[in-house]
Amino acid sequence: MQKTTSFIQHPVSKDHLLHIGDMTVSFALLEAEIQSLVWILIAEGQRIGQIVTAELSFRSLRALVISLYLERYGEDSNYSTLKGFMDKAATLESRRNQITHSIWGVGNDPQSITRMKASAKEKHGFQFQVEDIQVQGLSDFVSEIKQLVADVQFFWIDLSKDEKAVNN
Repeated sequence: MQKTTSFIQHPVSKDHLLHIGDMTVSFALLEAEIQSLVWILIAEGQRIGQIVTAELSFRSLRALVISLYLERYGEDSNYSTLKGFMDKAATLESRRNQITHSIWGVGNDPQSITRMKASAKEKHGFQFQVEDIQVQGLSDFVSEIKQLVADVQFFWIDLSKDEKAVNN
């Protein structure tokens, strides 16, 4: 019996795929920056921080950052900034999950694809979402992730300068 290899052509353009891949890599970088923030707030060395954060969900990682910060410094002048960053990270995670866990179809025009997602939750029952996604919309979303990566990185650098975190 001869095995043949064939590939199904999906409707996602290379431009869309480029941004979805960029989203995936950029979101992983955001997660790494938040992990780094945990490590310096724990102040027990990078390896201990890695052990603590290795198996945490993104939601748990955000909660840990907030809890550590509040324990060490309370609601000081930096807290609202940090809380804003973690709230933004939650919003970005939700959107990333929508994009990642969807089925894709042909869009209304060459610059769009259609995102389809079925869900059946206790709170809302069965829902079927359909949304057209433009290339520019994906690009803008990835830019939001990258901006938050930079914001979090500069935040923890500033904490280190203010001797509120130990970068060892």
